[in-house]
Amino acid sequence: MEAGPVKSANRALDIFELLATESHALTVAEISDKLGLARSSTHGLVRTLHARGYLMEEGGRRFRLGARLIQLGLNVADGLELRTAAHGPLERLVAATHDTALLVVPEAGELLYVDKVLSDARDVRTDPRLSSRRPLHCSSLGKALLAALDDDSVLAIVDAAGLERVTEYSLADRDELLADLARTRRNGYAVDRQEALLGVWCVGAPIRDHTGRSIAAISLSTIREFFDPEAAGPQVAAAAVEISRAMGWKGDAATLYEPVEGSESLLVPERSLAGATSR
Repeated sequence: MEAGPVKSANRALDIFELLATESHALTVAEISDKLGLARSSTHGLVRTLHARGYLMEEGGRRFRLGARLIQLGLNVADGLELRTAAHGPLERLVAATHDTALLVVPEAGELLYVDKVLSDARDVRTDPRLSSRRPLHCSSLGKALLAALDDDSVLAIVDAAGLERVTEYSLADRDELLADLARTRRNGYAVDRQEALLGVWCVGAPIRDHTGRSIAAISLSTIREFFDPEAAGPQVAAAAVEISRAMGWKGDAATLYEPVEGSESLLVPERSLAGATSR
């Protein structure tokens, strides 16, 4: 006897499909009304999906699709917009520098690696696993995303997520981090000197979408012998602008780090930020 569809699974998929068609985040009540579901069961489904990272909460208890869904989709569909827009520029970066190029999306105060391009020109490679996670402040990727915020938002995120020291070179002081982010904005790219992984040196820059929010970041990573941030950094920044333009952004290198309202909620959930500022 063939088993029928599972009601709760169907409802979860209905929520995904609804949010995928909406231009803004929805409350539990709005989701319930639009799908004709009971408020109590909708609340339970939304909270479960949010806890697993498949939905992200914005201000006012509104929900949209989360980065976990993006990561799953990127693993099975090369045609998704972000990865498709980024892959060509990443390949060109690797061809020009012979370093390793990475693409990440932020989730809950950490970074999820969703694509990489390796060079065949060198015997030594820096090759992090796509499933590995890093705190925001411990890499050029995360610092590029943080630099695209104002300092008050950065401090709120630091208060919510902490300043874990991943290596002895990680920045674990608020003032040192803010100074580093100021240099990132002046230079146009972030620098990681073994802060996330011993022996690995990186430069990174943020990716903007059509709303202007920083939704991802790219980097080049290498070893110390080949590390030349003054040469590689501007190339990474230019590639970030190119990818952002492909995602519908209208800015340029001069505005790559201008703060845009709502970007901070992509890095750390709004609820965590509110808790940090209330302490």
